Amino acid sequence: MDNTKKIVTQFPLIQLWTDNESVFAKREKYLTVDNVQETLKKYPVEFVIADVGKKLEWISYDKSFDFWKTELKAHLADDINDIKLDKFLDNYAYVASEWTGEIETPIILLEKYH
Repeated sequence: MDNTKKIVTQFPLIQLWTDNESVFAKREKYLTVDNVQETLKKYPVEFVIADVGKKLEWISYDKSFDFWKTELKAHLADDINDIKLDKFLDNYAYVASEWTGEIETPIILLEKYH
């Protein structure tokens, strides 16, 4: 399939891709707010936003800290089994997970629930 036309169809996501290629990585674990904050202190990361019906949106490592401060921190769910959207600003939340594999920069996938 042409990656430029690929969209997210369901959660949990089992594969990552860019417009140009498949990304050889897998989900290692789900992350809490504290986990993400600690990771950002140690490493540059790339965030990937997955929203059903849309293409994956990649946030490059040089913009990751600003994204964390302005968007993600207020919308990150800590308990993936009990997401109460009405407790989040604008009634949406992200579930974060760490992905590792044949990649240079750590990837944190953000599955968006609304």
